Amino acid sequence: MEFSETVSPQVNRQFRSPMLMIDCNSFAAREFSEKVMKNLRVPGADIWFMTYIATVEDVFDSFNRDADMVFGPTHFIESDSELKDICNVSDSFVPVVFVHQGKAVVRKRVSADVQTVLDKLVSYGFYRNCVLDMEDSLDGYTWSIIASDYPSTIPFVSNPSRIQGFPAVITPFLL
Repeated sequence: MEFSETVSPQVNRQFRSPMLMIDCNSFAAREFSEKVMKNLRVPGADIWFMTYIATVEDVFDSFNRDADMVFGPTHFIESDSELKDICNVSDSFVPVVFVHQGKAVVRKRVSADVQTVLDKLVSYGFYRNCVLDMEDSLDGYTWSIIASDYPSTIPFVSNPSRIQGFPAVITPFLL
C-alpha cells in the first residue's frame, strides 16, 4: 500500500499536518538509500523524512526528491565538524536526539545529558531540533526545561499527553 492511498487527497494542504516518514532500513544498513525516496509523496502534505545521515553529502542526497525537511539522528553523524557543515548548508535539516533511559544517545554508544546535547546543537547554529523519547523516560520537569530553553524543539513521543508547551509534537502512526 502506498502512502497516498492512506490519506484523502481532498484535504486542503493548509489543514493537513506534515507527515514524518522514517527509513528504518537505512539505520540498520548504516547508509542512506535513495530508493525509498522515489515513492515519498502524500498529496497535499509536507513530507518530513528521517533517515541515516552521516555526512553533509548524505544531506544533499536526501533533498534530491520531495522531502521538505530531513531529520537525522545525531548519533549517526560522523563527527562534530560534519554536524557543523550540515548546519551551514541546510536550514531544513533537523538533528534528532535519541533518548534512552533518560539520557541522550551520542556517538560510540556513549550517553549524555539531553540538555548538554541540545546546548551543543544550538551553539553550532541549529535553531530547530527533535528529541525522540519513545520510552517516555524523560520526566515532566525535563520536558518543561526543554520547552522553555529550546522552544523550537519538536518532541517525538508515544504519549503526547505527558508533555506541554510545544507548538508541534510527533507521535507514531504505523502503516
